[in-house]
Amino acid sequence: MTVNAATPAVTHDDGVQNQSFVGFLARRVPSALGAGLVTLLAVLTFLFWAYTLVVTWIGHGELSTPLFQTTVAALLVVGVAFFARKTLGWLGLFVLAAAWCVVSILPLVAIAQVVLQAALVALMAAAAVFAVVAAEQAEKPRF
Repeated sequence: MTVNAATPAVTHDDGVQNQSFVGFLARRVPSALGAGLVTLLAVLTFLFWAYTLVVTWIGHGELSTPLFQTTVAALLVVGVAFFARKTLGWLGLFVLAAAWCVVSILPLVAIAQVVLQAALVALMAAAAVFAVVAAEQAEKPRF
């Protein structure tokens, strides 16, 4: 039995072709909209990070997410979003980073927290790769 790895694109009646997941993420948005969304994301992320930093410094760290998770998530999301600002591929990474920050404050058994955080970090890495590949694919001309 032979499995064909390359699946051809299927055109539907309305002229739309089936695309891969990365192809879906590579859809371009208007540059002003993409830049505006990423700038808003960067400002809001910085404000949340500053809040977390101040809360941690004054000794009330339980009022926010841990500073380490907030810093890593902010740097990763904003860095990838600035790179992929012409697409919306960074939205999945943003959602996963927010979930990682929320899971880090849930009162779970230690092993469950470690397993959930490890899974979310692995998914965040995959989402970052998908966003970068989608941004690169959006730059290629389509013939």
